[in-house]
Amino acid sequence: MKIISDREFRNNPGKLRKELEHGDVVLAKRGKPYAVMLPVMNIERLDEVLELASRIKAQMALSRVRNKAALSGMDQLSEAEIDAEISEVRKERRT
Repeated sequence: MKIISDREFRNNPGKLRKELEHGDVVLAKRGKPYAVMLPVMNIERLDEVLELASRIKAQMALSRVRNKAALSGMDQLSEAEIDAEISEVRKERRT
């Protein structure tokens, strides 16, 4: 996996295409990664790749929610406490 900066991509976009021939590429801005690019040159069904990418994003979001719940202690709530919390939020939305 190769890391390419925004500046490098802007100044030499052909380099990204060449790097993708060898594998995945991470785009970074000021040293911080913000995107992963995958080569799709030999893939017959792009829709399958996009569906898998959506699943990965959903799994990452779920992991963030679980981590946040663990840090705040919300992962220790009983089912009754969860139901009460949901009911309270629904009441607030109606008003």
